[in-house]
Amino acid sequence: MSHPSLVRTLAIVATLLPLQSVAAQDILLSRDQIDHLQIQLAEVQPATDEPVALVPATVIPALNAHLAATAPFAGTVTQIHVVPGQSITKGDPIATIASRELLEARGQLAQSEAELQAALAVARRKRTLAEKSIASPSVADEAEAQVAKIEAVIAKHRSAVTIGGIILKEGGHYTINAPQSGVIAETLVMTGDVITAMAAAASIDTCEDLWLDAQVPASIVHRVRPGDSVHLLDGQIGTVVSVGHHIDKETRSAKLLASLPNHSGLLPGQMVNLNIVRSTASGGLKVPAGAVTSIGGKHSVFIRTPDGFALKSITLRGRSNDQATISGDLSAGDIVAVSGLPQLESILGGS
Repeated sequence: MSHPSLVRTLAIVATLLPLQSVAAQDILLSRDQIDHLQIQLAEVQPATDEPVALVPATVIPALNAHLAATAPFAGTVTQIHVVPGQSITKGDPIATIASRELLEARGQLAQSEAELQAALAVARRKRTLAEKSIASPSVADEAEAQVAKIEAVIAKHRSAVTIGGIILKEGGHYTINAPQSGVIAETLVMTGDVITAMAAAASIDTCEDLWLDAQVPASIVHRVRPGDSVHLLDGQIGTVVSVGHHIDKETRSAKLLASLPNHSGLLPGQMVNLNIVRSTASGGLKVPAGAVTSIGGKHSVFIRTPDGFALKSITLRGRSNDQATISGDLSAGDIVAVSGLPQLESILGGS
């Protein structure tokens, strides 16, 4: 407010001080005087939900639709077949790896297969001798148990060299394939990099669903539940998926995940602000956030009366940038002051 405007406003307030009624919570003002003070009014509305908190959040891919293409054997990346943002189909090549570990695993498999052939021959011969009563049946049983043991080792080696549906190539090379269709979110290695066993070579988003990752202060964790709404400042509405109940010792907050509507126009990595909103108890009311003030340590509103305004103490249930949810001795349809509250406080203080 400019200096001349401030002087005029203070002058108006000064002329109104004698108009106070005997009741300290009432202010006598005519319609013209309200207009002079430029006090804007708003109607109290019934509330179906209430804001819990306004928190920053990061847009992330939906965790249940985010996969990693991993390297089952350590080695050196010899080729990358994909780039971020590329659409892929299940089974498409992701990266090719040269691996000494794979060579060793294939060697162990070949050795076990050779041992199996020898063990089978021994077991057949001992079983034949046992059937002719030349050798003890227990000796034949032991030989057959050895065959079963080697077969189990072979099954383990075969599973190892085909884990993750990799494609084996000559010279200890293998190719990692996409576990599902989707879009490459990120390539995590480059050609020439050394990759450890079971490390991710790339991450894949299998759908376009997006979530929000936020930190909820410890003081309000108990007020947030899965299914509560989250409102973005651009009007989009999401839903709380989960909220943690273990408080981080450094941030003193819990992790919250919320889903976003389809085609939100947001991208993973973006930062947004969101209002956490939950259903309000019966009797809840809402007013513009600017209508709520604090006087004497109590939240209050100025309600329009036939003769001016009355100060009413209220309970503030929740507040966002533009809306406050309240309860108290007022009803839907009542009119409250939204602007000019400092002037009304000044008049009240001069009673």
